[in-house]
Amino acid sequence: MTPPNNLSRFSRSLWLALGMFVVFSILFVIYVRSEKQIDRANESRLQSHLLADELRQSSDDLTRMVRSYVITGNPIYKQHFQEILDIRDGKMSRPVDYHNIYWDLALADDLRLPPDSGQKIALLELMRQAGFTEEEFAALAKAKANSDGLTGTEFAAMKLVESTTAPTDANRLKASLMLQDAAYHQAKAGIMRPIGEFYRLMNQRTLDGIHAAENAAALLRMAFVSSGLLLVFMLWRAYRALYATLGSSVDELYGRIIRIGHGDFSSAIPVARGMENSVLGWLSETQINLARFDAQRKEAEAINQRMTQLYAALSQCNQAIVRCSNEQELFSQICCDAVTFGGMKMAWIGMLDEPSKQLKPVASYGSGTEYLEGIQISSDENEVAGRGPTGTSMRKDQPFWCQDFQHDPATAPWHERGATFGWNASAALPLHRNGAVIGVFTLYAAEINAFDRSARDLLTEMAMDIDYALNSFEREAQRRHAESSLADSHHLLKMIIDTAPMRIFWKDKELRYLGCNPAFAKDAGESVLQDVVGKNDYQLAWKDQAEYYRADDRLVMDSNVAKLAFEEQQTTPDGTTIWLRTSKVPLQNEAKETIGVLGIYEDITEQKCIEERIHYLANFDPLTGLPNRTQLNDHLKYALSLAKRSNGHLALMFLDLDHFKDINDSLGHSIGDALLIELAKRLRLVLRTEDTVTRLGGDEFILLLPGVDAIGAAHVAQKLLDAIAGSYWIELYDLALTASIGIALYPADGVDLETLSKSADAAMYRAKQEGRQCYRFFTQEMQARSARNLQLVNALHHALERDQLQVYYQPQVAMQNGHVIGAEALLRWQHPELGMVSPAEFIPVAEGSGLILSIGEWVLRSAVRQAKTWIDEGFGPLIMAVNLSAVQFRHPDLPELITRILDEEGLPHEYLELELTEGVAMHNPQGVIAVMNNLHERGVRMSIDDFGTGYSSLSYLKKFKVYKLKIDQSFVRDISTDPEDKAIVSAIISLAKGLGLKTIAEGVETVGQLAFLREQGCDEMQGYLFSKPVPVEQFEALLKQDFVFDEMPKPFCRP
Repeated sequence: MTPPNNLSRFSRSLWLALGMFVVFSILFVIYVRSEKQIDRANESRLQSHLLADELRQSSDDLTRMVRSYVITGNPIYKQHFQEILDIRDGKMSRPVDYHNIYWDLALADDLRLPPDSGQKIALLELMRQAGFTEEEFAALAKAKANSDGLTGTEFAAMKLVESTTAPTDANRLKASLMLQDAAYHQAKAGIMRPIGEFYRLMNQRTLDGIHAAENAAALLRMAFVSSGLLLVFMLWRAYRALYATLGSSVDELYGRIIRIGHGDFSSAIPVARGMENSVLGWLSETQINLARFDAQRKEAEAINQRMTQLYAALSQCNQAIVRCSNEQELFSQICCDAVTFGGMKMAWIGMLDEPSKQLKPVASYGSGTEYLEGIQISSDENEVAGRGPTGTSMRKDQPFWCQDFQHDPATAPWHERGATFGWNASAALPLHRNGAVIGVFTLYAAEINAFDRSARDLLTEMAMDIDYALNSFEREAQRRHAESSLADSHHLLKMIIDTAPMRIFWKDKELRYLGCNPAFAKDAGESVLQDVVGKNDYQLAWKDQAEYYRADDRLVMDSNVAKLAFEEQQTTPDGTTIWLRTSKVPLQNEAKETIGVLGIYEDITEQKCIEERIHYLANFDPLTGLPNRTQLNDHLKYALSLAKRSNGHLALMFLDLDHFKDINDSLGHSIGDALLIELAKRLRLVLRTEDTVTRLGGDEFILLLPGVDAIGAAHVAQKLLDAIAGSYWIELYDLALTASIGIALYPADGVDLETLSKSADAAMYRAKQEGRQCYRFFTQEMQARSARNLQLVNALHHALERDQLQVYYQPQVAMQNGHVIGAEALLRWQHPELGMVSPAEFIPVAEGSGLILSIGEWVLRSAVRQAKTWIDEGFGPLIMAVNLSAVQFRHPDLPELITRILDEEGLPHEYLELELTEGVAMHNPQGVIAVMNNLHERGVRMSIDDFGTGYSSLSYLKKFKVYKLKIDQSFVRDISTDPEDKAIVSAIISLAKGLGLKTIAEGVETVGQLAFLREQGCDEMQGYLFSKPVPVEQFEALLKQDFVFDEMPKPFCRP
C-alpha cells in the first residue's frame, strides 16, 4: 500500500508559509519606504522654507549693510553688501553654513575669512532645482526681481555718501532718508508679498504630500500587521502538517530512531489512530520488519553454526581417511568426529551381515550408545525392524532423513528410547564398496529439522568420502596381491624386452643409461649391452643430438607426464639420419618418486618416405608441382563456406591451352612437359597467394579465385591470357602459346564444385568456339540479371505507394497442445506485370538499393498493427514474429524505431518477436550483443532464425539476449530418413534446453517430422503441415474455426 502523500501537505504548507514570509518582507520594505517618503516630504518642506527665508534674509541683510554703510561710512559694509549680491546671483562661491545668522557673525568678526564651499550657483537656480511648482517659482522669481530693483536705490544711497560735492553729514542724512522713506518701505513690501504668497502655496503643496504619504504608510502598516498574523498562521499550519507527517513530536521520533539505531527491535512502537501512514507509522512498520529480519538472522546464524560444525566433521573425516589404515579404525574415528565436531548426539556405523541380512554395529560414539546393545536392524521390509530409517536406507540404497524422530511413524518402535537420549532428528546414509551397499552410517541430533538441504548435502558428501576410503582399502589389498604376482612376471618381462624388435632403454635421474635391449645397443654403436650402461648421450653415436634428447628426458621427468608416440630424428653410427616414433614415460619407485625415464622407439624412416610421397602425389601434380584436384576440392569447400557466411563471391576458371596437342605430337612429350612447367610458373606469378591453380591433367587447368566477382574475374582472366601469350624458350625452340578460359561465378553459376566445374567447362568450350585466346563467362545471364535487378529496383520504388506489397501470415503452433500461439509475418509482392515476385529475388535487391529500410518499417508496422487488431478482436494474445534483414539490424536507430512503432500502435512490447538470421548475428557479435541488450531492455523478444546454417560461437550464443532458436527447414526436411539431420536437430534442441531457450521448427510438412520433433522436446512448429503463409483474412478464418491440431493436416485453433 502506498501511504497518502502527507509530506506533500507539509510541503504545501511550508511553501505557503515561505510565500507569506516573502509577502511580509515585501510589505515591510514598502512600509519602510513609505515612512521615508514622509521624511522626504518634510525635508522638502524645510528646504523650501530655507530657500524662501534665504531670499527674504538676503534682502534684509542688504538693507542692514547699506544702512550701516550710510551711517558709519565703513567700507566693510559696502563690501559685505556686494558679497551678498554676488552670492545670491551665483557670481561668488557660497560659504559653508550659509544661514540666517551668517552675516551677523561676519559683522562680529570682519577679519575672519568665511569658509568657501567652492559652489557658485545663483539662488534662483537653487530654487529651480528644488522642484517648486511654476506658480511657486514665479512668486519667488518676482520677489527676487523686486529685491534686485531695490538694490538700485541702495547703490544710489551709497554713492550719495561717497559724493564730495556737499558736506558729508548732509549727504549721509539725505542718503539715510532715502533708505527710510515710504518708497523704500513700499519696495521692501514688494519683496515680502511674493515670498508670503510662496509660503502659502508651498505649505499647501507639502502638507498635501505629507498627508498622502502618511495615509499610504497607515495602509501599509495595516497590511504589514495583517501579513504578519497570516504568516504566524501559516507557520502554525506547517507545524501541524509536519506533526501529521511525522506522527509524533520530533523529540519522540528522534528517540525512536536512536533505539532502532542501537539495535533495539524488540519494543513495538505505538502509533496513534489515523497516524498509520506517518513517518512514525512507517518507522513502526520498519521496526517490525527489522525485528523479523533479526529473528531470521539469528536463525541463519544457528544454521551457519550447525553447518560449521558439519564442515569441521567433514574435514576431520577426510583427515581420518588419510590417516587410518583399516576400516575399523576409520569407522571409530568417523563416529567420534561426527559427535565431537559435527554437533551430533550419537553416531554409529553398522555393516550388513549377508547370511542373516542383519545390520550389526561395528563402531559408535556419543550419548546413548547403549541403545545399540542387542539392536536388531533388518534389510527385510516385511519385518518391523526393517522399516526404520536405517533399514529403509540400506534396503532402498538412499539416504533417509527423519526430521522429527519422536513423531515420525517410521521410528515408532524406538520413540521411548529416543526420548531418553534426547534424540529429535536422525539421518541414515548407505555406505558402499565397489557400488554395492555394505552398511549404514546413522546419526542422531538434538534439534527437530536439524537436517536442512545444506546439512544433507554435507552428510551425503561425507558418506561418499567414506565410500571412497572403503574402495581405497579394497584397492590397497588388491595392490599387495599384484606385487606378489609382479615378481613372478619379472623374468618374463626381461625376456620380452631382450627379444623385442623395438628399441628400449631406461636412464637414471642424471640421464645415465641404466640398461637397454640389444636393438638399442646396436643403434648406439655398441655391440655389448654393458658397454651402454653408465654412459650418457654425449658418448654414443648421436652425440650431436645429445642435448635435444637430454632436454626431452628432463621434460618427461620434471612434468611427470608421459610423452607418447612422437616423431623425431636420429643419427646412426654410419652418419645416416633416420626417423623414429618414440614414447617416453617417467620411471617411479614405490613412493611414486620419479627416478628416471623409460623410452621405446621404432625406426619409421621407410614409412615416413612412403607417407611423404603418398601425401605429395595425393595433393600435387607430379609434373608442375601445382595442387591437384584433391587440394582444389578442399580449398573450394572452404572458400564456398566463407562465401556463404559472408554472402561473398568467388570465381572458378577452366583454362585450356590452344593447340597444345600439336606441340606434343611434333616436338615430343618432354618438350610439352617442360612447357607446362614454365606455364605453371607464369600462372603462379599472376595469381594472389590466396588463389589456387590446379592442373587436372594434360593441358587443362582450374583456377579458384576467392572473393572475386565478375569484374575482378574478367581482369584476372585478361592478365592470364597476356602472361600465357609470351614467348617460351624450351631447349632450342621458341614456342608460343594461347589459351581459352571459361569463368563460372558463385553463386550465380553454381554453389558446389561439380556445378561450378560444369559451368566453367561449358564457358571454356564457348571461348574455344568463339575464336580461342579469349575468356567467356558461363552465360550472358549476368547482363540479363543486371537488367532484371534494375527493373525490380524501379518497380520497388513504387510498390508501397501502389499497394503492391502485402503481408502474409504463417501460424506458429505449440507442440504440446496444438494451439496457435503466434504468427510469422512474411512479405509478398504481386506486381501487375511481373506477377508474384519471390522474396528471395526482391529482398536482396531492396537491401542493395537501400529500399529495405522503408519496406522493413512498413512490414513491421503492418504486422504490429495486425497483432493489436487481433488482440482487440479477442483472438489473442498471439506472438507476432517479424524477420529483420542485416541492413535493418545494423541501422543505429533500430531500437528507437521499434519502440516508437509499438507505442504508436499500442501493442505491448512482449508480443513482438524479432527474428535474426544466424549469419547476421555472428557478423559482428559484440555489436549484436549491444543491440540485443538494448531491445531486451525495451521488452522486445529476439530469436535466431535458420539456426545451424551458420557458424555460431557458443560462447557468444550464451551472451545473446534471445529466447528462441528456429531450426532451419533444411534440417527438418529429411529428419525422417537422414540420421545426420536427426542428430543435428536433436543437438540443437538439447543445446537450447541447456541454455534455457525455446525451439521452433520451420518447414514441418509431414506427420513423421512432427512425431520426431515432438519426441525430441521441440516447443513450437510451423510449416505446410499446418498452413502455408496466407493473407490476413484466411489467417483469421483459421483462428475462428476453433480446432486444435492433433497430428493431422487439418485446421487448428487459437487457445
